[in-house]
Amino acid sequence: MLVTGINKILNWCQVISHGRRYTCPTKLVDGHLYFAFKREWHLVEKYISDNTFELVRENGKNLMRECRL
Repeated sequence: MLVTGINKILNWCQVISHGRRYTCPTKLVDGHLYFAFKREWHLVEKYISDNTFELVRENGKNLMRECRL
């Protein structure tokens, strides 16, 4: 399993597992981001790579940047 993108504006992430792409909801718990995949919550930090990007809103603008978890 690999997280390829995180949308912090709409609270979801893209996950690739066994060659298929999934859009999974996310939630922030105690400062850690989790995503729901197959009825289980997983820590995003465990599944990100160097190529993972995140979509965030800063100063009223939507920005895509490298993941900073």
